[in-house]
Amino acid sequence: MPLYAHLCNQYLKRESFDIHIRHQAGCYFIEAEGEQAGLERLADDIAADFLISTWLTDSKIELIDKLRGSKTPLPHAELQHDYCQHCQPRLGERQSPQFARLDLACDHCHGEQRLSPSGQGLTRSDLQAMARRLLESGCLNLPAGLLSSQAAASQLSLRSVQPSGRERLLICNPGALNSHFHLNDSQILALSSVEKPFITARPVAGHAKLTAPLYDLCFARNRALLVLAELLREEGVDWVYIDAPDLATSLVQIGDHWVEVNPDKRVAVCLPCRVEPLHDDAELAGYCARWQRGSIRVEPLDSPGVIKHESMSLCALHSVNLEHQQLKRADASIILYFSKTHGGQIDTLDSQQQVEHFFSLPVLPGRGEEIVASLEQGRQGRIWQKFSQRYPETVRRLQSLDLGQSSQTLSGLWAIAAVLLDLGSRSMAVADLSDALIAEAMRHQGTNSPRIDYPLVSNETHSSLDWCKTLGTVISFRLAEEGNSAKLAFGMMDSLADFLSQWIEFFDNKIGINTVVLAGSEFSNEVLTRRITLRVGKNFPLKFNQLLGIDSNNYAAGALYLHQRRRK
Repeated sequence: MPLYAHLCNQYLKRESFDIHIRHQAGCYFIEAEGEQAGLERLADDIAADFLISTWLTDSKIELIDKLRGSKTPLPHAELQHDYCQHCQPRLGERQSPQFARLDLACDHCHGEQRLSPSGQGLTRSDLQAMARRLLESGCLNLPAGLLSSQAAASQLSLRSVQPSGRERLLICNPGALNSHFHLNDSQILALSSVEKPFITARPVAGHAKLTAPLYDLCFARNRALLVLAELLREEGVDWVYIDAPDLATSLVQIGDHWVEVNPDKRVAVCLPCRVEPLHDDAELAGYCARWQRGSIRVEPLDSPGVIKHESMSLCALHSVNLEHQQLKRADASIILYFSKTHGGQIDTLDSQQQVEHFFSLPVLPGRGEEIVASLEQGRQGRIWQKFSQRYPETVRRLQSLDLGQSSQTLSGLWAIAAVLLDLGSRSMAVADLSDALIAEAMRHQGTNSPRIDYPLVSNETHSSLDWCKTLGTVISFRLAEEGNSAKLAFGMMDSLADFLSQWIEFFDNKIGINTVVLAGSEFSNEVLTRRITLRVGKNFPLKFNQLLGIDSNNYAAGALYLHQRRRK
């Protein structure tokens, strides 16, 4: 948290107390000696200045015997926050005399220093004209560097901007959130946090305008967007569509912790590392990791570089063990790896650091006609005949499905199931259908659901999934329980979590599992993640990346510890 380090350095300058600061094991300390009344005022100031972060896990005040910190300022990365709770009311609220003063100086976050030259020249009249243009034409294009020094070209729109895939919304009226979306307190806090991330939410049932199953929401991340959102709110606009490549930080919740799927691609990450890697550098999935004595630096590449490696799962496993300093320990671990772009695997690492590849998701037929043919010819052929007779339109819809690059992912399986349950709009994009199944599962009230079968089939090297039998179970339940699509959608994810738990128990009896590692973008599925957390987490400690993303820069860091030579 660079902002926390910056604020610690600011408090170090206070002369009314003897203050020491330190950073240790992910914790920031401000130690102060003085009279009790003054210390109480200091504590109030700290509570007001240290903004809520999604990475904050605990905060407390305690009596200490002696000062253990130092007078040396803490090093930190460049601040990325353009405003804070001190300057936001002054420049972002209409009744303030300093409203829309983008160059307003702030002693706390110094957000004015991150304005681009063109952004510094924007006046209140300019921003009002931009808001009018959006309201009149329905669209507003924002050139690169206009809103902040590092902002890419972006677009605001009153209409959908994505032909397929999940839409992103900039919230203009936070007070109206609950009238449009299902959100819990944790999600609202995350939206309001200093990081201003994207959080996935389901719109309320029957919404007149929000017809997609899921949306990614965010609050204004820079000063210009903050003012534009306020101007639009006054015109009765609660949200607008946003297409902004630089606003890529998406968070998901695993247990009580928020994790990044795709970190901010403008920011390099440095990880402390006690174990020297097997390679000095590695390029994978658009990132480069380099060993620097005592640490590993991971940064985005200008060009994509190596996108995929045959050991993505193992790279992800090594990256989590790296974060948790478990490399070369005599601990056995197993990884549940499910990615929307790189497939899905389950691998184990025993106490001797020997790898066993246990499971890979099957390669589903890419075209709908092939999927239908497989269901007709399989052991569930008789039940498929009944289904075809009762739901001929559903079968025709399935025949037109094209899984494309998602044929070896959970999202591909979810998309087929969504069609079988008649979910989703006319869009046949895999991402939209997968979202439709997840949103339907969110609708389910309670924890009881049909048990969907996930039988294993084995080949010479590993196990996979008899996907026809899995879908045959879904078909059977739909024929028996018409109208229970929410329960069936939930059952698909809950049953998978239960089967995963059983497979982990098997390996625990075989090699003794100390840690279960979670990685991959499929864990942005709120329902699946929650059920795995409950079913697996009750018996095994769950670990995942937090300093790194779970499906991005983690691969390059983990690739430094691959035993085999990397392909370039």
